[in-house]
Amino acid sequence: MNILLISTEAEPFAKTGGLGDVIGSLPRELNKQGADARVMLPLYQGIRQQYQSQMEFMGEFHLMLSWRTQYCGIFRLESDGVVFYFLDNEQYFGRDAYYGYYDDGERFAYYSKAALEALPFLDFSPDILHCSEWQTAMVPVYLKTLFREDQRLSRLRMVFTIHNIEYQGKFDGSILQDLLGLAEGDRGILEYDGAINYMKGAIVTCDRLTTVSSSYAEEITDPFYGRGLENIIKENRYKLTGILNG
Repeated sequence: MNILLISTEAEPFAKTGGLGDVIGSLPRELNKQGADARVMLPLYQGIRQQYQSQMEFMGEFHLMLSWRTQYCGIFRLESDGVVFYFLDNEQYFGRDAYYGYYDDGERFAYYSKAALEALPFLDFSPDILHCSEWQTAMVPVYLKTLFREDQRLSRLRMVFTIHNIEYQGKFDGSILQDLLGLAEGDRGILEYDGAINYMKGAIVTCDRLTTVSSSYAEEITDPFYGRGLENIIKENRYKLTGILNG
């Protein structure tokens, strides 16, 4: 089984908390069990400064993010037996921090779409894409909308993991076409409680939904813990599984 973990953090390259721990260690364990698990990350400024001399350049392309034309470079590096791919765009990732910018919605919509468009350039053909948290939540949304007619991607299956449902990626409804480049008919996938909600879109469009423990899988169906998404979680409970970190 070929698995590509698309993330915004993974040790030893980028980490702010548990997400970086999981994505840094999970592929190694999957590989021990006979899978071929690899990781995709943004080429953040700090990673570039420390590791770029060790990387192999794999190719480049330009993608459309609605009306914007954006560059994407692809680099490859093997670390501790795991292959990592890095997507390069200095406008979005050449910054001091990973998150917390006014254009985070645009940055990670770009990353999600670029991750899919980069797949034909890789020396690897995944069966499963695994994404985590709101920053990569647009990957399954794009896979089921803009890329649904792409035969090269039709065999892919999508796992989405919620580590912390409090951060959902909520943005003004006007970004649907102007930023995300989606049709008005796709608004229902993402819109919830008067906003575009990236995590809601991933919950609806992924093939399997996981959380970081079986207890958390139960908790997020409760209004207190679900942070407004509990009803969407309940509607998609048939594909929800709690898998304990570690």
